[in-house]
Amino acid sequence: MIGAVCTLLGRFMFQKMNRSSSVQSTIATFGKHSKDIMYIFEVRPVYRFRYISPALDEHIGPGTVEASYADPSDCFDRIHPDDVEILMSKISGNCNYDEPFPQRWRTNDGTYIWFEEYTTPIYENGEIVAVQGVIRNMDAAKAKQLELEQMCQRDSLTGLYNRHAFDGLVAELQDGPPLDLGVVTLDLNDLKQVNDRFGHVAGDALLEQTALCLSRFSQDTFRLGGDEFVIVCRQKTEQAVFEMVKKLRHDFTRHELSVSLGSAYETGTADLPGLLRQADRAMYQEKQRTKT
Repeated sequence: MIGAVCTLLGRFMFQKMNRSSSVQSTIATFGKHSKDIMYIFEVRPVYRFRYISPALDEHIGPGTVEASYADPSDCFDRIHPDDVEILMSKISGNCNYDEPFPQRWRTNDGTYIWFEEYTTPIYENGEIVAVQGVIRNMDAAKAKQLELEQMCQRDSLTGLYNRHAFDGLVAELQDGPPLDLGVVTLDLNDLKQVNDRFGHVAGDALLEQTALCLSRFSQDTFRLGGDEFVIVCRQKTEQAVFEMVKKLRHDFTRHELSVSLGSAYETGTADLPGLLRQADRAMYQEKQRTKT
């Protein structure tokens, strides 16, 4: 709906603006009462804004509209560096105009705000002569989305990354270049006994204390389920991973926590599941030794 209105409004305005002051007044009145940002940007014969609604000043900061009229490159200076390609694709036609464009723009105070734009090109003789769009502030919605994504990535009890996040890392590493990878696995030796003797509240407290110890050594720490914990070490030396395991053992002994640890390391690999299996075998062997 937004895209359709944008198309009709923009094309009508672009064709008629110079012919009728009443048309320009009508469009300006419509844009003045909208919280969304409306614009028409002329690509040919020169880059310039034909219209920008006052809402731009409300979202970005006072003076932005005036600055954009005076210097069209102001928008190129304000867009987030990672989103410049989106801006260029809109004015060149190398994009899908049926899809909204997410982008970040810098405000006068230096922060970036997320927007979603519906853009329509205006053609004459088969060439793009202008683009016009409606831009909506999506910062609050984006923050909520990121919050939900983070919740899906975190274990509700310990706050560590969960199995879902680990599976995402596996996919990320498989799609990327080989890395030097280390994996440290940990299993609590006494969780079942604590649960049986003192109840699950005590067991949960033990898991939380374990997570706290692990998080002091690495942010890439995962609780895969139950009392199974994993630390993933990216681009660290084998010696560094060995030293981490040594310090972990000392820290858990100091906190009187009985754990079994295993580790594995390979250079130039993306096989995180394979390393996890190696580390699990080492951890299981250690657990068996502690029982004898």
